[in-house]
Amino acid sequence: MSSLLNPATFEFFATYLLAGYVIIIVRSRFVSTQRPATSDVLVEAVIFSLINQLLFRFLLWLAPARWEEVLGTQTLFFTQVLLLPGILGALFGYNLSKGWNEAFWRRLSLPIARPSQRAYDFAFSEDREVGFVIVTFGDGSQVFGLFGEHSLAASDAEHGDIYLERIYDVSEDGQWQETTPPRSALMSLKDMKSIEFLTNEDTDD
Repeated sequence: MSSLLNPATFEFFATYLLAGYVIIIVRSRFVSTQRPATSDVLVEAVIFSLINQLLFRFLLWLAPARWEEVLGTQTLFFTQVLLLPGILGALFGYNLSKGWNEAFWRRLSLPIARPSQRAYDFAFSEDREVGFVIVTFGDGSQVFGLFGEHSLAASDAEHGDIYLERIYDVSEDGQWQETTPPRSALMSLKDMKSIEFLTNEDTDD
């Protein structure tokens, strides 16, 4: 066992596997994804590590200075396996969260996970704008509320729920009025039928 834990082996592991895991971990902060199979994660980490290594060597080629003397061997190593992969992970994560260039990554044979595990997660993603919602349940009852900066939605497999920071009463002519006294609501989505998101045009009407 001790023969496997030597500096040369660790450097190879960090360069061609750990760097890829760093990219995956940072990328996951931007998107909600299904947990892939271990074999897929391993393959993806190796491929990302190779991409990171190519980019690192390209950057060194652009500035042909003796970086080991400028930064030091350890600083250069940590830049290669932590700093640069962190930047790449953030770029890949932002790219996935916006749905850009996914076909390009498929062409690279990366086992990319979709940006959201379910449509519910996509609907309540981090870039969800503040707006009014209509929650309809199976028995036909409805809740009218504001999903704002202090609202929250969770899609746990067994206990999905939504917290609306403000609840409204709607008159027969469609006018929304805040309840008196003001109320918020935490609702289980077990029997939910639909959630409607009102656009700016809808609220103007």
